This record gives sequence, structure tokens and C-alpha cells, in this order.
Amino acid sequence: MNPTDEVPADELLPTWDVQPLPAAIPLTGDEAAPLPAGEPLLSLDEPAAAPILCPVCQSPHNGKSPSCSECGYYFTDAELAAAASPASPPAPAARLQERFEIGARVSERQGVERFRGLDHASSPPTPIWIIREALPPMAEAAVPEAEPIEEASPAEMSEEEILPGFDEAPPNSSQVTEVLPPRPIWPSVAWEAALLHALENPGLPRIVASFVEGDYDYLIEEIPQGRILWDAWDDPESTAQQRFGWLAETAETLHNMHLSNAILEGIRPDIVVVSPEGRARLTDLSDLLPLPLPPGAPIRGALYTAPEVAAGHGQVDARADLYSFGGMIYALHVGRELTEMDFEKPGSPKPFIPRFPDIHPAFGRLLSKTFRKEPDSRFPSDEASKEDASGFTELIRTLKVLGRTFDNVRMEIASWTTTGIVRTGNEDAFALLHACETRQDDLGESALILLCDGMGGYEAGEVAAALAIQVLRKYLTAQKPFEALAGASHFPTDPLATGARPEGHAPAPLDVEAAKTILKNALKEANKQVFAASRVPGSKRRGMGCTAEVVYLDGRNVVVGHVGDSRTYHLSEGRLIQMTRDQTLVNRLVELGTLTPEEAETHPRRNELQQAIGGQPDVEPGVYAGVLKPGDWVVVCSDGVTNHVTANDLKQMLQSEATSAEMAARRLVNLTNIEGATDNATVVVVRLT
Repeated sequence: MNPTDEVPADELLPTWDVQPLPAAIPLTGDEAAPLPAGEPLLSLDEPAAAPILCPVCQSPHNGKSPSCSECGYYFTDAELAAAASPASPPAPAARLQERFEIGARVSERQGVERFRGLDHASSPPTPIWIIREALPPMAEAAVPEAEPIEEASPAEMSEEEILPGFDEAPPNSSQVTEVLPPRPIWPSVAWEAALLHALENPGLPRIVASFVEGDYDYLIEEIPQGRILWDAWDDPESTAQQRFGWLAETAETLHNMHLSNAILEGIRPDIVVVSPEGRARLTDLSDLLPLPLPPGAPIRGALYTAPEVAAGHGQVDARADLYSFGGMIYALHVGRELTEMDFEKPGSPKPFIPRFPDIHPAFGRLLSKTFRKEPDSRFPSDEASKEDASGFTELIRTLKVLGRTFDNVRMEIASWTTTGIVRTGNEDAFALLHACETRQDDLGESALILLCDGMGGYEAGEVAAALAIQVLRKYLTAQKPFEALAGASHFPTDPLATGARPEGHAPAPLDVEAAKTILKNALKEANKQVFAASRVPGSKRRGMGCTAEVVYLDGRNVVVGHVGDSRTYHLSEGRLIQMTRDQTLVNRLVELGTLTPEEAETHPRRNELQQAIGGQPDVEPGVYAGVLKPGDWVVVCSDGVTNHVTANDLKQMLQSEATSAEMAARRLVNLTNIEGATDNATVVVVRLT
């Protein structure tokens, strides 16, 4: 509307399209400035009241102290009274389309402004982005005066002139040029709207509305809600599958943008949220850039910005997002924002692996192929470049592999046994089966520990323990989850399958409950056969039996089957857990409260078993399970060890003395001998890394 035009008095109301922005809007250029909690949205009817300023240094008065907090000037009584007087209530905020309330401006790029706002279409109002751009001035088009057309009379027109001649060629359809609308130019509201409409990616903000009002073109986008990636990543309950899944979803969103010739100058943890449905989404598109990058494009130049983008010259392609993505992963790993100390010089990150030499090798490779100054040093590598020159297909595949494998622990296993100082023969028996296999980037590893402590006298106890080990090994290695321990593959996929990818080679996850059932059945079968052998006429083995520990470990789980009073311990995050429960008379009295744990340690019947393999026709094994983490220890031992080594001594040794499974196993056996070793002692130690 032209201001000189006459309009009715009742239409002379302040409107958003003609009123300039109030001076109170915080202008921050390209730097994002989130709206502080509790900050009111801007009123478009009248500006906010100016604060009372110190007449010396112009600092605002805080309304509490009688003096200026900056220079010490003491305000007069009149000034203090004015500061203490309640401010007038703000005028109701004007709304675009009677719906969208505008808030603080957070960025501006060549005339395209981005504001925080609220959408009042729902209750409570939902956060939104309001992007606006001034419309170009309308130029009055000069209409040329039409020349008169002389009409010919019918007499002047012959039949030849009315009908088309066959010697005249018809119009050539190829000469008809289709007029297409011009492609939006970046930066503009139309460019961003066209990009989001073309992508329709669930990882990007959704367009709520777009319209022209007054002198501005508006685009309204949702601000995706959820947990910021910082918090979701640091949540102790988050698994590697979830963490790297969020990163893979973010990478897929960026890759989708590349197909529409757009990159994001800085991908950072603070602009990624994990939705309540568990989907990673970008919340802020302030740093969208087009490809090819126009000369002189305004660049933020943050620490996450690829050096070729910050330099403003040279060839910029989608691999610039690899650099930024690697910077985000690095920040998540160290638990803080990037700082200058993470760089040798601007744009040159310090090499990652030398700083973290013990890191998961696949994770180290990930950082080494993303957070690099030279674009050619980033993904893709060799053959992968033929599939996708941007490197994002290989990046996404690597992230998915890490999701499957990063939480898997590696096993360092050692075992020792001793007859002891008192006994003549060793009636303990154990077997250790350990299998490890890799295909491409996936690794399958498992271990089975069988430990039996014989009873029933020399020869008979040894026979019972050896027979139980034999039955358990044969039974378990014939079952599906344990076949790899007998030579089968951990991987279910045929390596010759056409088009096989790493996803198809991943070992199937362990069904813990099914594994518990298998271990229980294996112990029942061992009990059945040992009991039958003890009843063979003339064998002189009646009464023979043994305890039994069956411990299965894969990359993430430990599952235990137990009969008797041998034990399995699990040390995790500084806490030593006795996974098994001693099946003895004295321990039962402790559970009933008849004896204290201290009294049980010296009770004369402390080694009297309630259950043993071969003692009765049937047995009811105990089954237990736990989750393994890097840094954990698992110790399986006979009572010959625990009779002399306390739980506190064991914890102290594992936490403060032993640096390897071999060292721990030797020291436990030697300590048992030092303490008198009144029984055979056997120990198997697993250190998890």
C-alpha cells in the first residue's frame, strides 16, 4: 500500500508488514542466539520499555543494588524509585496470519532473516522458525501502444489465402520453447522452501506454511523437538546401536541434501535432536549452502567449517560435510565443543589416533577419514569412490558397522590350576573353548568355560569331573548358539552369496533366555550321565559327583549355569558381583538368617553341598546372566580358591594389581598356595577390553 493513499480511519492500525523491527531485537549476525527461557516474544505494536541506565558507564541497572555493578555509581532516590516501579504490561504481540508470533532474530544472511517464534494453532503453542525476506520493489511495466490492424474484406481474401498451402511446412514442435519458472536463487526464502519441498526428508524440519504478507515473503518451519544429541549420546542407557544409528540417520539426511545440490556449513551436536520416536533430526538450517558455492558467499567460519569452505576459494563439494561431520563425532567423543587446542592450525585438526591410541580401531578409522583438512584424504576410499564420489555411502556403511560392533568386548583369557599344599591329586577339571572370526568389518567372538570340582574321594572325584566336562562340551557344541566353538561359523550368511554386504554377515544376536535354557538342560544331561556311571555295579564309584560351572561369553553377554559351590564373579564399573549362589547347607542358613556371613566362613559344615552333579537322579541348576562392558573382568573358580581368597582381595587384585588375565590367574593360584591351599584350586580369568 502506498502511504499517500487515502484509507478509512478504522484501517489505520499498526501492521507487521509496514512496521520496522523494534530496536530491542537482539541482532547477532550469523551467530545463533537462542531465545532465553522466559524471554517474552516481541510485541509488534510498541517497543519494549528501555531499562534505566547508569549515567556514567551506561550499564543497565539491575533493580536491586543502590550502586552500578560496573562502575560503582550510586543512583539517586528518584532513579531507584523509577527502577523499582513496575513496568507497564507489554502490548499483545501481533501475529502473522493471526497465528504465528515472532520472537528474537537469530541470524541474517544477505537479506534473509531467521527468527524464533510460536505457532498458536495448538495449545500450548509450538516453537517454529520464521524465515522472511523483503519482496523486490514492483516496477511499473510500460505497455507499448498497440498498432491498429487493418482488416481485409472478404472480397480481398481469396480461397487460396484462407486454406493452408501444402507447400508450407507446419510449425515445428521442436521450435516451441517451454517457459519454465526461474530456479530460486540462494539465499532466499524460495530457495529454502523449494529444497525442503523437493527432499521431504524426515530428518529435516517440516514446512508449516509459506505466504506473502505486506512487504515480505515468509516461510514457517517447525523446530523439531526432542533430546539434544549431546544429552542422548551421554545417556548411560544409550547403546552403540542407538548412538551410531543417530549418526547414520544424520548422514543419510545430509546425503539426501547433496542430491539437491546443498550442503550444511556446520553440522554440530547442538542442532541435532533425537525425537521421542528415536529419530535423529536437524533443528536449524541457518547454515545451508548451495553447490556450487557462489563466489563471495557469506560464511560463518566456525571450527566445524571445512577449510575449503572457510577459504572461500577452490572446489567445494559434498565432502565438505564429511569434515564437519567428523568434527561433530570428535566433539561427542571428547564430551565438549571443539576448541582451538584440537587443531594444529586453523583448519588442520590434530591426528586423532595418536591422541587416542587405544581407541576402537574402526572408530579411529572413521575419524581419520572424515575430520581431515585435505578433501582427498576423506571418504570415499579406492573402490567406494566408484559407488559414490561424495563418500557418504561409505560413511553410512561404516557407521552401521560401528553400531553393530562398538559395544562388543574383546576377550583376553587365562587359566591355571594347582593340586594345592595338602592334597595329593587334583580332582578339578576345566575346559576352555574360544573362537574368533571376522568377515569384512564384522567380528564374531565367543568363549565357553567349563569348570568342575570333583568329590567322592581320589579317582572317583576326578572321574566325575572329567565325565561331566566331556558331556557338557559334547552337548553344548551341538546346539545352535554354540556351534562356532566346534568349528562352525559365527556368521549365518553364505560368503558366496551374490551382493552380500557387511549387514548380511553380522552374527545373529544372542537370545539370552534361550541360552539359559540350553545351559540348564546341558547340566541336567551331565547329572544324568554321572549319576548313571556312579551306579554301575562293581565300579566302586557310588557317591562320586562334582560341582559344575558353565559360562558362555559373546561380545556383549555372559550367561552362567551353576551347580554346587564353585563360583563365577563379574567385576564391572568397580563393583564385584558374585553371579552364582552357593548351593550349600551353610549358605542356605545364611539366606534364612540363621547364620551370619562371618559365622558361615568358619562353620564346620560349610562345604556340605545341597546339590551336585551325579549326587541325585535329577538336579535343578541355577542360571544367571549379565551384560559385558569394556574394562570388565569375569572370574570362574573352584572353592579351593574362594576358601583362601576373599571377595575384597579378589576385587583389589583385579582393579589395582593385575594388568592382564594371565597375571591375575597366576597371582590367584599363587596366593591360594601361600594361604595353605587345603584343596585343589582352579581359576579361569577373562579380561574384557
